Amino acid sequence: MKYNGKYVRVTIYEQPLNERIRSFLRLEYLFRRCDKFMVGKTAWDSRTAIETLIEINNLVGRSDLKTEILKELERHTKSLTSLFENPKVDHKRLDHVLLALDALSGKIFSDNQPFGYELKQNEFISPIRQRASVPGGTCEMDLPGFHYWLQKPDEERMELITGWFSCFETLRQAIELILRLIRDSTVPKLEFAEKGFFQRSLEAKNPGQLLRIGLPVDTLYYPEISAGKHRFSVRFLRQTDELSRPAQVDNDLEFEISYCTI
Repeated sequence: MKYNGKYVRVTIYEQPLNERIRSFLRLEYLFRRCDKFMVGKTAWDSRTAIETLIEINNLVGRSDLKTEILKELERHTKSLTSLFENPKVDHKRLDHVLLALDALSGKIFSDNQPFGYELKQNEFISPIRQRASVPGGTCEMDLPGFHYWLQKPDEERMELITGWFSCFETLRQAIELILRLIRDSTVPKLEFAEKGFFQRSLEAKNPGQLLRIGLPVDTLYYPEISAGKHRFSVRFLRQTDELSRPAQVDNDLEFEISYCTI
């Protein structure tokens, strides 16, 4: 981002414009969290990795996610296929993306089981899942079997967790590709917020998928994004300390925005 005449690093804040993308973003976050902890060697790392796997399983079980993923992959395939007629497009790169979309669609369609089916049938994970919604419910007094398992050698625990996580690998690849295509579908542009507030209408025929706000990493404020069916607004807030309520910035400011519509 070019800010005050200089290129600076930015922090990106995102706001989904529909429930499908909201679920995808939450899954992306959980996959990344699991990445972090499933390679950790402590019992606390393994505990957090398993609790994250349970969160992923709970999230994918709340809706017909497989159908949603297939619809999204098909939508991107149709959108990108139409670009073949554009001579400015890198056809080799386009072919690569279309092949990836087709391969993921084939994998998902050919699997008759819902995402995370293996984990739901796991007799070791099941009692942990049942207790995970209770504050402190997975402590050693409530789950002595889990406590015993956490004392196993590091490598053994890590190998098992990696195996359990693998049942989400195709889902993860699909989520990552879809979100990458959406994020790369537009170029960020500079906008100005008067007295810390910015608002725009959404196109009725093309309401979009995702809003992305970019700010220099050293700014003293952050955006609060609200989006409805017809418009979105951004309030820029400053929090002077952790004991105070955030207040809206009262000066004009510059920021980057990406309106991702693909």
